[in-house]
Amino acid sequence: MSDRRLRELGWYPELEPMLAEGRKRGLQAARVMAASRTFSTLLAGDGRQLKSRIPGRLHHLARRGGLLPVVGDWVLHRPGRPGREGVVDAVLPRKSAIVRQAPGRAVPQVICANVDTVLIVTGLDQDYNPRRIERYLALVGGSGAEAVVVLNKMELCRDLERCLNEVRNLGCPAVLPVSALRGEGLDALAPWLRKGMTLAMLGSSGAGKSTLANRLLGEERQVVGRLSERDGKGQHTTTQREMLVLPGGALLIDNPGMREIQLLQETTTLEEAFPDIVELGRACRFTDCRHHREPDCQVKEAVASGRLDEVRYQNFLKLQQELESREKIR
Repeated sequence: MSDRRLRELGWYPELEPMLAEGRKRGLQAARVMAASRTFSTLLAGDGRQLKSRIPGRLHHLARRGGLLPVVGDWVLHRPGRPGREGVVDAVLPRKSAIVRQAPGRAVPQVICANVDTVLIVTGLDQDYNPRRIERYLALVGGSGAEAVVVLNKMELCRDLERCLNEVRNLGCPAVLPVSALRGEGLDALAPWLRKGMTLAMLGSSGAGKSTLANRLLGEERQVVGRLSERDGKGQHTTTQREMLVLPGGALLIDNPGMREIQLLQETTTLEEAFPDIVELGRACRFTDCRHHREPDCQVKEAVASGRLDEVRYQNFLKLQQELESREKIR
């Protein structure tokens, strides 16, 4: 298998020494397309999809801080004989990971790994919520990946320019209005769709992620759900995470809609979600100012003078308190 083929699947040079050692033991490198507790679907450099078992040894190591395969991971595996599955031997170090607190449990949940760009997809209908976008930006901020906000269903928006400015003011440099249903605005995604680049889509159910995935694939592969007429909310049409290979060679990780975005202190940064507040905070009297009750706080002064939106400031305090509370529980 040539290194060029691996690079086309997102391989990065830092993993070369581990692959060289693995080859001495008859192991091969592959990328995780889908994973359950016991099995994974791997994408080999020659394009084959291979079923590979996740052994109990890796679960045992995970209890001591080791890694279990998630979608997007690079692994070393031992190929199976004809008609039999192979075995995952090791999960290689990640260059990025999207991590949240597992729903209902105070433990980390790795959503996907080795992502270059996260597409935060939100619909310009009942789904539109700048406060939720801020939360997604905080989630992505500590991941090692770049965030791009995709405002889908622009055909439904009565004041597109207002929404664009509102989201740009959240601090995300890339905000793209599109209509996945009509295929409009998708050319703007081209810089992030180069061969070997990995993208992950995050967003609520009904935001149009599956419709967007189908547009990028050029075929109706992902099931598209209908919105509830009562509340406009979508159903989970994507039921498991999977990595898809796009026609141009980029790789797209489609994720089920997220009802909960619980943040973790060690994997979250508010700097990407609130760059304006971070910049104002540099002029505060105290270097460790929390912008709450401290005197001579430039952030509070900006709120009082109208230079900083009160709702945005309150959401910052809410997320900051949430992260600090979780840190105390651990």
